[in-house]
Amino acid sequence: MSTRLTRSASRQSHRSNFSIISDAAPSTTGFSTPLPDTQTHDEQLTKLTPVQSADHGNAADDIGPPPDGGLEAWLCVLSAMFLPFCIFGFIMAFGQLQDYYLEHQLKGYDKATVAWLGSIVSFAEFSLAIFSGRFFDIHGARLLVSACTVLTFVAIVGLAFSTKYWHFLLSFLAFGVAGSLAYAPSGAVVAHWFLRRRSTAIGIVICGSGIGGIIYPFMLDKLFQRLSYRNTMLIIGGFNFVLMLPACFFMRGRLPPRTPPPWRDVRRPWSEPPYVFLVLGAMLYGMNIMSPTFASLTYAQNNRLPDNISVYSVAILQAGSVVGRLGSGVLADAIGVMKVWCSLGIASAIVMIALWVPPVGPAPAIIGLILWGVLNGAWFTLAGSATAAVSPLEETGMRFGMLITCLAVPSLVGPVISGTLITAANDKFTYAGIFIGVMFLVSGIVSNGVPVWGWYRRRAQVSEEKTAEEASRECEAGSTLDEKGMGMETK
Repeated sequence: MSTRLTRSASRQSHRSNFSIISDAAPSTTGFSTPLPDTQTHDEQLTKLTPVQSADHGNAADDIGPPPDGGLEAWLCVLSAMFLPFCIFGFIMAFGQLQDYYLEHQLKGYDKATVAWLGSIVSFAEFSLAIFSGRFFDIHGARLLVSACTVLTFVAIVGLAFSTKYWHFLLSFLAFGVAGSLAYAPSGAVVAHWFLRRRSTAIGIVICGSGIGGIIYPFMLDKLFQRLSYRNTMLIIGGFNFVLMLPACFFMRGRLPPRTPPPWRDVRRPWSEPPYVFLVLGAMLYGMNIMSPTFASLTYAQNNRLPDNISVYSVAILQAGSVVGRLGSGVLADAIGVMKVWCSLGIASAIVMIALWVPPVGPAPAIIGLILWGVLNGAWFTLAGSATAAVSPLEETGMRFGMLITCLAVPSLVGPVISGTLITAANDKFTYAGIFIGVMFLVSGIVSNGVPVWGWYRRRAQVSEEKTAEEASRECEAGSTLDEKGMGMETK
């Protein structure tokens, strides 16, 4: 009897060392994940306990719960929005830059070689995100954003004066490094200011890239018609600098500086199945997150869209992206972020197979561009919220940076594979669409491991509680029998 109780108690103690995903109220992120010896992301924000400054060891002022609004919070969101607006907006216009380079400065190079310039931006941006995320957790956002603003300006000025392939390669690499400095912090800093409306606030920030994806193709097209390439790039560089400058002053977190955690802490999230499923699903999806965007002009031309419309295929796609970025945040706050996140892979696979693989004609092609934009925008918006849902507050930046870093290699090879498949199909999107659709489907299946693991842990918890309760009743019954036996012996 005592052995059974000991085993039950041991199981209860062992269970407490695992992450357990539980359903949250619709007003929260959708799931929360208690982690070993840490509070959940939401618990740390809502409990009114003094914040310890790791640098001094004394209790800092009580920061209280996130205000979920107010001038300072919304200035943070608005200024943060212009970072993805400028960075991703420019990246989304790479298709136009690629065509220009093939006709002018890089006329002797093939399309696949020039396409590497776009891939290197994504690789640099994603691969270095873990360092910027960790730096943000320790020092805040101001230094990162300031460095990002200056380096973005320098990179675009470098593009203006580039004449050889290696000039362009270095300039695009610098632009990718600049993007990596602000990518993780721009999403993580919002978690310091918002709780109930966190996904909506992050959606507004990430919405900047969708709006930029609409503005920059139009801007480049009109400037190229009137000005030289160099003057166009210099105007773009100055435009970016002016819009990104306010973030250097208004984009900041609420937590005090703390002592850098040891790098061995990076290993801990990989022992938590919810985070592992989240990252694996993101890697499979992120492999082709940019492939349809880069190939949107080819897709539009294959479906017989007029030239005056197909040239703005990226802008059409990004218009849908704005809807996805805003709508997904509101929906996630209403029903739970993980429920929306886990459905994106399967929904993207359906859209890709149904509307991008077969030739569908002009009108359905426009619908295909818009729908992919909606899903693409939703994915970018909810990546930060999904990470926050399975992370403790003080590690949100690091964990989101780790997730983004894991996308570096997949995002580098995905567009190259798709480009090769497009070439093999005589500039048709058929083979590439099948490949992308299958990867999205597998991503959706893997991502659903997060709620499945939560269901498994909840079921195991209920089973163990029942076992402990039965063992306790048996122990009480045994004690009663022993007492009766002792009473009879006394008589």
